[in-house]
Amino acid sequence: MNDRQNDKMIMEFNIAIEPEKISRMEASNGRVTIIPFTGSVESELFSGEILPGAADIQVTNAAGIRHMCARYMFEGTDYTGAKCHLFVDNNGYFERDHSPRPFEAQPTFMTDSEALADYLHGAHFRAEGHSREGGVDIRIFDIRKTAEE
Repeated sequence: MNDRQNDKMIMEFNIAIEPEKISRMEASNGRVTIIPFTGSVESELFSGEILPGAADIQVTNAAGIRHMCARYMFEGTDYTGAKCHLFVDNNGYFERDHSPRPFEAQPTFMTDSEALADYLHGAHFRAEGHSREGGVDIRIFDIRKTAEE
C-alpha cells in the first residue's frame, strides 16, 4: 500500500473555468455537466498551454454516482526544450452527494515528446484537484517516487 504523503508531485496544472460557458442537463436518469476550460502548466518536466477543446464532463447516474472525465491537450516544450504536446485523460468517481476536498482522480497521458514518452505513458500517477477562485489546480503525483528521492 502506497503512503500518499510520500508521493512526489511532478506537475501542477492551473485550470481556469468560465462559469457562463458551463452546459447542464437534467434527465430522469441523472444529469450531465460539461465544463470547458483553459489553463497552463509550468514544471521541470513540461511547460505549456491548453489547446482549445478542453472539457470536464461530469455524468451523475440515477444512483447519485458521479463520473468525472476531463480531457485536454497542452502544447509546449519538454525539459529538453523540444516542442511537443501532452494529452491528459483524467478520470474520477464520486459517491452520492460527496465532493471530497481535494478530489482525487486517475490521470493517463499521451505525448509526442521523445524525452517524456517512456515515463509519462506508464500508469503510475494520481491527481488531486484543489479548488480556488476562478478554477482548480490539478496536482499530478508519481505514486512510485517519494518526496525524499
